[in-house]
Amino acid sequence: MPRYNSRRHQKLMDESEYALHDASDSSSLRVSRIVNTILQDSRTYRLWESQHADLLLPVAEHGNKKRQILALRNAEVQLVHQQALFRYLQANEVRGVPRRRVFRIFHATLDYHRAVQIEHWKYMLAVCSRISTDHLIDIMNDVKSKNLLRLYEKSYARYFEMQCFVAGAADSIYIELIRSEMEDAQDQLRRVRRRVESEPPVSDGSSFDQQEALARSGRYPVLNYMLG
Repeated sequence: MPRYNSRRHQKLMDESEYALHDASDSSSLRVSRIVNTILQDSRTYRLWESQHADLLLPVAEHGNKKRQILALRNAEVQLVHQQALFRYLQANEVRGVPRRRVFRIFHATLDYHRAVQIEHWKYMLAVCSRISTDHLIDIMNDVKSKNLLRLYEKSYARYFEMQCFVAGAADSIYIELIRSEMEDAQDQLRRVRRRVESEPPVSDGSSFDQQEALARSGRYPVLNYMLG
């Protein structure tokens, strides 16, 4: 078990684990399959636990709501990036030779099968951590964060898709046309990222410490925290 830096760090991890165990019974077969794969293997679970504890450490270092939420948003941005490759492959149904070409972009020196294994485990760990960070954001009742993060994920997916296309395409003229759109997508992504990093949370609601205490007492209804 990882060593936690404070009582708040421990509580953040406790809530994360509650969310993960709840998600094992998710109505989404994809989510429940991934979560149960992590939970049922002690070595993999310890890896998730250690990485997630590191992810939440910046959140635990703050005592007020705004800084806690901004740190949670930053954690979710990292997880969006970690999920991006497999989300791209799934959304675009990339198979065969094009799939191998994509993996060569990100893992040029690795065997294809080893690269797939690494990215798949990274994706599954990120899915589990996002279930937990989504839950923490819901505990703190910040709708603005959820909206901003959905916008960031959509913007990043668009930019990532163009990046993969340009890296694997052969037609130089078409590549130049895409590059112009890619620059626009990158500019939009930067603007959304600045909003994620700077826009204050909604004014109502309390810090994690207060919300967590209410949630455990049964007086605060924590809803809709599962990853869809």
